[in-house]
Amino acid sequence: MNQILKVRNFLVLKKVDIEVKKINVIIGPQANGKSLIAKLLYFFQNVSKEFIGGIRAQSTKRELDKKIIDEFESKFPRYSWENSSFKIQYLIDGIYFSILGEKNTRGKTSISVNYSEDLVRLFNNKKRLYKKRLAEYKEQEKKDGRILDAERRVMFEHIIEPMKDERCSAFFSESVFIPASRSFFANLQKNIFTFLASNLDIDPFLKEFGSLYETSKRMYKDSFFLRKHKALLEDMYRALEAIVNGDYEYHDEQDWIISKGKRINLANASSGQQESLPMLLVLCVWPMLRNSGQGSMFFIEEPEAHLFPTSQGYIVSILSLLYNNLGTNFFVTSHSPYILSALNNFILASDAVECGKISNEEFLKLNGSGLPVKFEDVSAYTIIHGESELICDSEYRMVGGEILDGVSEHFESVMNELLLSER
Repeated sequence: MNQILKVRNFLVLKKVDIEVKKINVIIGPQANGKSLIAKLLYFFQNVSKEFIGGIRAQSTKRELDKKIIDEFESKFPRYSWENSSFKIQYLIDGIYFSILGEKNTRGKTSISVNYSEDLVRLFNNKKRLYKKRLAEYKEQEKKDGRILDAERRVMFEHIIEPMKDERCSAFFSESVFIPASRSFFANLQKNIFTFLASNLDIDPFLKEFGSLYETSKRMYKDSFFLRKHKALLEDMYRALEAIVNGDYEYHDEQDWIISKGKRINLANASSGQQESLPMLLVLCVWPMLRNSGQGSMFFIEEPEAHLFPTSQGYIVSILSLLYNNLGTNFFVTSHSPYILSALNNFILASDAVECGKISNEEFLKLNGSGLPVKFEDVSAYTIIHGESELICDSEYRMVGGEILDGVSEHFESVMNELLLSER
């Protein structure tokens, strides 16, 4: 699958070109646009929902375009980019989708959307098919005198499922966004449904995640998943327990961490436990539900938040397990060089396995968890002065070497100067 995101002059991003692969990492200091890139890509990967909704509602193309623009403005508020011109383009397997912002003489920015004619034709054809099949099903309902749940069946059987084998199939994917500030949910617990149903002006990414998290709490260690993915989940549960220093239990609509016969409420747990547990529960449930979706991706902001470096390594192990066993794709934003170091170990392991120097089992014994990751499946960037810079070194087959060296050299230089000053 060929997938590219191009951004020109949008907020802090001046010139960004990101080639998206199976495992993607954007690393760098705070406030340089990492999260913005992830959110833009997530928006484009999920914009197909508006097409599906438009087919169901029999919308015109103009109505569809307005719906897409409204969704863009809900994710990226107008006040933040008003009085600017920008272009954002998403390309996937020969299909393009772009959003253009143009500033007029009064300082107002108007937005337009543009996308491949293939998508326009598909949208119109599927609308006609949906209308025709729905009428047939409803006629059948009248004859048989029983409810067939016509709208749901027609949408699934004649629209969504067939699109998996059609020209634009890669465009119609569903992704999951795991935002930062996950500890926000530690104090909600029983009140999470009130939060989700509220009309408060809350970050839409956080609100979407809250719904996924609530479902995950109830489905964690569900026997259905264990029957289907027993070995994988047992490995993931062990990694989760190593990260949060205990196991998770949902009891009386509250979240508990069980460790050595004692339990602590998540609201009273450490910041690392509060930040990581919601992410880990979602990763233990939703990839199993979506493992058949081509191009589906899990976006994770700051997976390392408040975690010790060894625990950060376990996070990368979990990603490697899902990547190897289910083909799950990831897009990670991070401040941590330890994430890069851990990822490089998994890449080196893949090369060693390929050369017959080590087996997967031997790597597991050495590392403690996880499976090798192919260098060719990894894309890594940093952002410098608003421009993307590739940090994958194809010669040495590692990512972020200069960043890792730069961090080490800085601290080593300071230490050497201090040691010399003591003489």
